[in-house]
Amino acid sequence: MLHRHRKLLITISLLAVIAIVGVIFIKATLSPDKTPTAVTAVKEEVFLNQIFESYKYPYDLRIIHSNAKLYSAPAGTKGSKYLGTVTSNHLTRRIVGQKRADLNHRRAEGYISFAQNGHTYWVSAQSVVFRNLNKLKGNNPKIEAAIDAGLKLVGKSKYDYGGGRNLSDIKNHKFDCSSFVRYCFSKAGVTLGNLDSVTTYTLVTMGRPVKFQNMKRGDLFFFTNSRGQVNSHVAIYLGDHLFLHDHGQSDTGGVGISTLNAPGWRNEANGTVRRIE
Repeated sequence: MLHRHRKLLITISLLAVIAIVGVIFIKATLSPDKTPTAVTAVKEEVFLNQIFESYKYPYDLRIIHSNAKLYSAPAGTKGSKYLGTVTSNHLTRRIVGQKRADLNHRRAEGYISFAQNGHTYWVSAQSVVFRNLNKLKGNNPKIEAAIDAGLKLVGKSKYDYGGGRNLSDIKNHKFDCSSFVRYCFSKAGVTLGNLDSVTTYTLVTMGRPVKFQNMKRGDLFFFTNSRGQVNSHVAIYLGDHLFLHDHGQSDTGGVGISTLNAPGWRNEANGTVRRIE
């Protein structure tokens, strides 16, 4: 009897652990603010990576490290082969992207293709940064000051829901999407509402409305997420389909640059645009 009781307790404990793991997995899958882990090659016999969206990515990029791994296709997908590193292939780190493929319903887990020396390679999106962003600069000094403030935090500020609403958070670069936007414009001398109460729903009342097709550099634009939450996210448009924002699904897991070429981001952009002048 005691042995049966002990087995029952063990079974219940195992089921509880499985349930907890399941809840964590579901939350990680559904939450748009989940900070991504670094993209790694996954052995096909363990788990086969799946491409869920592919799109043009014609941007000037720089590979951060000379030992960045290169593949014949996005790592871990069927048929993908490891091709060595930038150094072992005698490549330059200044590249021009051709196409991007995002994996496993995670916008932050992407690989980017580029061509050099007659060969095509794929590199992790987390191994590159944008270059030549100065080409997009405009002539509005306040807008440029706001964008410059935000660009300084790319890769240096992880998404923190509810963060950025006190001086301590600001000092430690802890923001969410709306407090990040407010911070950027505050560095340009433009106040977008109260520090302690800024949200996407207060920002959507700032400035004046502009049609989405007329959006220009420095405009704020808004998103409706997959759960139907209207104006749940906000970003600053940079030009050339690029935007600056703070989101757990950016390549940096926080303040980063994304593109409206990506179907996921484009489909969630709800057409609401505000121009801050």
